Amino acid sequence: MKGKETVTHTRTRYNDPASPLSFRWSHISLSLLCAGALLLPVAAHSADDSKTQLKSIQQDIAEKEKSVKAQKLQRSKLLDQRQSQEKVIAQASRQLSETRNSLSALNGEIAQTTAAIARLEKQQAQQLDAAFRQGQHNGVQLLLGGEEAQRSERILAYFGYLNAARQKNIDDLRQTQQELAQQRQALQGKQEQQKSLLAQQQAQQNKLETASAARKKTLSALESALEKDQVDLVEMRQNESRLQDKIAKAEREARERAQREAREAEKVRQRQAQAKAKGSSYSPTQSERELMARTGGLGRPGGQAIWPVRGRIEHRFGEAMQGELRWKGLVIDAPEGTEVKAIADGRVLMADWLQGYCLVVVVEHGKGDMSLYGYNQSTSVRR
Repeated sequence: MKGKETVTHTRTRYNDPASPLSFRWSHISLSLLCAGALLLPVAAHSADDSKTQLKSIQQDIAEKEKSVKAQKLQRSKLLDQRQSQEKVIAQASRQLSETRNSLSALNGEIAQTTAAIARLEKQQAQQLDAAFRQGQHNGVQLLLGGEEAQRSERILAYFGYLNAARQKNIDDLRQTQQELAQQRQALQGKQEQQKSLLAQQQAQQNKLETASAARKKTLSALESALEKDQVDLVEMRQNESRLQDKIAKAEREARERAQREAREAEKVRQRQAQAKAKGSSYSPTQSERELMARTGGLGRPGGQAIWPVRGRIEHRFGEAMQGELRWKGLVIDAPEGTEVKAIADGRVLMADWLQGYCLVVVVEHGKGDMSLYGYNQSTSVRR
């Protein structure tokens, strides 16, 4: 498993890993962490550097706020579009319901017309059957039967009237039947039109619902991204505040200690100078030699390429990190558990867990120079 080591120097000329580093190895080492986190700058070499880095952080926060504002505006537009679309879908649903009701009514009328036609057909069959039966009793049969002539004439006249009325009834039934058939045909034509309209409206509603679902999904994703960005923004501000507080405290303590040690180192140099003026020499003690080394600063960059750990540079200073965020240091990829050495002799100002940076070690090298090491698994400092 690979790990990552973040290194941030307080001198801007060391931020570019391509620049040679002429730092001395120190006896400070710590194990490497296999994790990733947001990296922000440490305190700068001077007040101007601190202001520059603080301005960079504030710019990142301002860009994140701008992104959140744009997402809120986009969400508002999507909500308005969704509201309008919901109204269109509701109107389409009403039209679809009306079409279904109309089609149902047409189906009922067609059924009633078909039933009426069936009744007429039955009546017509009855009339034709009656006419056929009457035709079996004609006038010749009556005359041959010896009936009186006068009475026979009346019966013949009666049958004539009856046949004429029955024939008219049959003709009326046929006419009504034809009219009902035409009406049914017209209703069936309307039925086909309503079916076609119903299919179109259903397709339109499905299309609207699909678009609405897609917009809803987009809105949900946007709200999730917005919520995450807002959480990230809060965390960025908290990390910024925590880092500023810790670095400010470390700087204050470093300045006080640097002033005190500088005075002590100057006394040692004065002793050396006085001894030299008298023709003798002064040999500093071990603690005095360490004191002078700690207060010497990082010095000028030379040709040596000294790194806190060997590995592939995964991210460089100034590279895009995520969105508008940029890396403010080096991220070196190395195996987990690898020892990390400080870039020069110095004093450990802080070795603590810091949210967003995991375990962090800050080393002060004298003359206001500092370096920061993040993504650490443990902070077993050795001297």
